[in-house]
Amino acid sequence: MFDMIPFAASSYTPSKIWDPFQEFFGTVAHAAATDIRESDHDFVIETELPGFDKSEISVSVKEGVLTVRAEHQSKDEEKSDEGYIRRERSNTAVERRFEVSGVDAGAISAQYVNGVLKLTLPKLPETVPEQHQIEIR
Repeated sequence: MFDMIPFAASSYTPSKIWDPFQEFFGTVAHAAATDIRESDHDFVIETELPGFDKSEISVSVKEGVLTVRAEHQSKDEEKSDEGYIRRERSNTAVERRFEVSGVDAGAISAQYVNGVLKLTLPKLPETVPEQHQIEIR
């Protein structure tokens, strides 16, 4: 049920190589640390997203894939008496995806407290195929 879909955080990927252009343009992508627990009735996903506002986080389910995405943009601007202006911008994006078959997607609940996004995913009841006798003529 809960197979993690690969993300660019494997042991060696091209994204792990130092990229001076990435630093120059100020976009940084990270994998969010995530814990997954299972009980008899649901799954609980806790993803650490420190520094993000609730309005910068989106959670969606499409075609059996749960996507957690957070994006933060910040700007620093400094002016001095000499007319010098320093402007810096940075973008931080985090995205995790999970395959969520066997979950009631319409009943997923989310809460964001102290930098941790907690998702509760209720399990669908297991369906047992009906068995019936077929009359032979």
